[in-house]
Amino acid sequence: MNVNENDSDVLKVEQVRVLYSHLPTSLTVNLLLGVILVAVQSTAISAPPRLGWLAVLCTVLLVRALLFRARRRAGPPTAGDASRWLRRFRIAVVATGAIWGAGSIMLSPAGHAANQVFIAFAIGGLCAGAITSLAIDRVSTVGFLLPALAPFVVYLALQSNAVSLGMSAMSAVFLVFITVSARVSERALHDNLALRIRAVADEARFRAMLEYSPIAARITDVETNRVLFANPSYAALLGLEADQAVGAAPVRFYANPDEYAAVVDRLSRGEKVTDQLVELTPANKPDEHKWALATYLRTEYRGEPADLGWFYDITERKRMEEQIRYLAYHDPLTELPNRVLLRDRLRHSLAIAERASSALALMFIDLDEFKRVNDAHGHDVGDSLLRGVAERLSKNVRQSDSVARIGGDEFVVLLTTIRAAEDALVVAEQIRAAVDQPFILAERTLHISPSIGVAIYPEHATNESDLIRLADAAMYCAKAAGRNTVRLYDPGVDGTQ
Repeated sequence: MNVNENDSDVLKVEQVRVLYSHLPTSLTVNLLLGVILVAVQSTAISAPPRLGWLAVLCTVLLVRALLFRARRRAGPPTAGDASRWLRRFRIAVVATGAIWGAGSIMLSPAGHAANQVFIAFAIGGLCAGAITSLAIDRVSTVGFLLPALAPFVVYLALQSNAVSLGMSAMSAVFLVFITVSARVSERALHDNLALRIRAVADEARFRAMLEYSPIAARITDVETNRVLFANPSYAALLGLEADQAVGAAPVRFYANPDEYAAVVDRLSRGEKVTDQLVELTPANKPDEHKWALATYLRTEYRGEPADLGWFYDITERKRMEEQIRYLAYHDPLTELPNRVLLRDRLRHSLAIAERASSALALMFIDLDEFKRVNDAHGHDVGDSLLRGVAERLSKNVRQSDSVARIGGDEFVVLLTTIRAAEDALVVAEQIRAAVDQPFILAERTLHISPSIGVAIYPEHATNESDLIRLADAAMYCAKAAGRNTVRLYDPGVDGTQ
């Protein structure tokens, strides 16, 4: 949308306000993700490069925090100083992106596919989240996305193996997608702002612009809280016909009605509510929810006080973020929790067991001679077999227990509460017998057996790392005993204590 010079100045002021208002959350997310990334990569990368990279990241984040503090002390931005504050913000964003780009290479050991996948999801999730806070300014968005993702794409492409090349291609496609998405978001947000600026001067033109705006908009009467005007985008957002939207009470479409009541209260006190994330329930699909960034302000409509609401639909973006978040904690083949989520659940279960003075069990399960299945029947059949094993494991534990896949043919079962070691052995034997039954896959009948090692808290270990290590050791004892068997950890046999 074309804007005159005055509107351009107002746009810059709005950009500064929005970008700096999101800065505390952005800094917190960057710091937490950096710490998690350094911690996870500790098994593959030595301490000096990890801690050195984290120190550089923390330094830049500290500078940005000081910049935020200076911006807040300076008071509301004006047209005269908006360009200066915007330029400082962009420089800091580019520096942050460059550090993440360097980190994706420094902390990505060649030959460690799992670590590379984790970094890909971490950087991808960070970039997807950045769109939300940076979308109002294309320079900031591109200035973060390109230096953060492009080095990792190139690094993976130079690995010269099929998996890395595939990840490089997927990351490149993702970079293009979110860059385009950010551009679309920026245009929509700028249109939103331009419409608000011009609405004050000309109500007739304002209504016409609202009518054809891609941003969902509606105007409600202050006294009745009923819709006086709704554009087609608003009706579509809520699953209504155009004539159904006018006269409706907006509160009925909010998943949390109290949230709308709070907005009305703030507007009545002369406040403006901007960029509030709201969850909406469409009339035609009450079981589905939509997400929107909403802005509300008190205005006039036909000479009477009214409330204007803008709703930018980010449902697809939320779903993408949730998918990225899901993939970061789950095995994509079996949809079971992965190693990261397993450790989180184990820590939680250990804390509960300690408070309740109860016991829990951890089982390591390795499939015997699984490589022969892949060699004889191909990886597609092998993958189908792994999914079948995952299904049988899940069916033989309680809902409160956890089943995870932590590597090729390695699974872990966490029994959150047991009375004695014998309880765990009974479940382990049930699992062994279930997996030992024939699998019918692609018109083939396959047999696979498991070797299962069991460790008990607090009998064998009292912390997460030791419990995992001892369950793994017990599994190797089961292998040594002839496979297709269950072994409870025995320090006399294993000799690790």
